[in-house]
Amino acid sequence: MIRRLRSSRKSLLRNLTLGMLILLLSNCEFFINSLEQPTSANAGDVITAKLDMNFQTEQGPYSKRIVVGVLAPRAWKLGQNQNVKITYTSENKGSGTLVPIPASVVAAKAKNGENWATRMKNRFGIGPNYIDDMEWVPFWTPANIETTPFENVHAVFSVQIKVGVDGANTSVKLGYVVCNDDDGIGDDDIKLSPVKYADCLEVKGEGDLIDFCNPSLTSLNPTKALDNDYQTISYNNVLIDTQLKGNHDLYLCATAHTSDGKSINVCAQNETSKLMETDPNQFQITFWPRKLFNVEAGQTITSMDYFITNKAGNIKVGYGNTDAPFTIKFACE
Repeated sequence: MIRRLRSSRKSLLRNLTLGMLILLLSNCEFFINSLEQPTSANAGDVITAKLDMNFQTEQGPYSKRIVVGVLAPRAWKLGQNQNVKITYTSENKGSGTLVPIPASVVAAKAKNGENWATRMKNRFGIGPNYIDDMEWVPFWTPANIETTPFENVHAVFSVQIKVGVDGANTSVKLGYVVCNDDDGIGDDDIKLSPVKYADCLEVKGEGDLIDFCNPSLTSLNPTKALDNDYQTISYNNVLIDTQLKGNHDLYLCATAHTSDGKSINVCAQNETSKLMETDPNQFQITFWPRKLFNVEAGQTITSMDYFITNKAGNIKVGYGNTDAPFTIKFACE
């Protein structure tokens, strides 16, 4: 009996030791030393961001793909190959070009079988940006990168991005995350998947500014839509002091402008126009513009002016807490 217990203990110890060794062999720590990226560009320009980084194994050897994710406005369509290119150079690992990770690939450390883009969004959200109309786009090396035990590898990743393909005036803080295809993106150890955000990039285009960088009383989702698309307006009632601060019954007061030169006003304080309080002092309303304004067949809504009001309708808050209305322009991407 005693011999059996000793044998079981030895077996357990061997298994634990083997498990710890496998864990050490799989871990690879990443360090983003610096991020260089322009702070201004014109819509349609190609900018280059440079990630200077090191990665090292805990013991080793190491043989894994390197994964790089880029956070950008959804309207920029970075998932299309012609809009982004990522290359790397390393003194002792050569150079190469990353390729998009297929959407069908389940991410390492996925919680519910999600792919890499979804895992990145779930873990990092939109970073320091304020409009949730962004996406993470993942890429990886086409083959494994081999390292020796305790090797510290230095590499520079060059990320070429075609910005503002939607032609819009935009300010945004792009994000970058690096990891490997085995350790993936966990919830705790940031060394396995460090993330870094660039300073605000100002992209000069046309139309009203889509400002991801700075907080706004209202935000739109999606940021670009047609009058036949559902539109969500979010309102922050504590961002700055307004006459509506502390009020929990808020309503949309709006005027639609059509292609045939007509204006349609909808400003009744009722259930259709009421904003829902999704979190304390955070409000939201989702509507179908054509239905809200009851436009006729053949009419097209080109733009919409709106205010946020109280239940009595005698207090209105507009753009920047002024008398000027917030504006939505309906246009194709």
